[in-house]
Amino acid sequence: MIEEGSKNLYADLDCADADVMQRKAMLVMRISDVVSAKALGLVQASALMGIEAFCLEAWLKGHFRDADETVLHACLHRLEVQLH
Repeated sequence: MIEEGSKNLYADLDCADADVMQRKAMLVMRISDVVSAKALGLVQASALMGIEAFCLEAWLKGHFRDADETVLHACLHRLEVQLH
């Protein structure tokens, strides 16, 4: 039997802080989309955002549980501003 889930995978999996994790995932997806659309490398993108390349690489691999949501938002904003 197939069950339809909600729009939040983290809630469906009963994760703690499901809403926060969903928002972080969306921010990382937006960062990834901008990096891909502009064909930026890790070093170039991380420099634009003001973070270390290993940090960006970890986020893009899904390791963002410990990332601060405010930092992710600020990084996305810096990336978008630098590229316009």
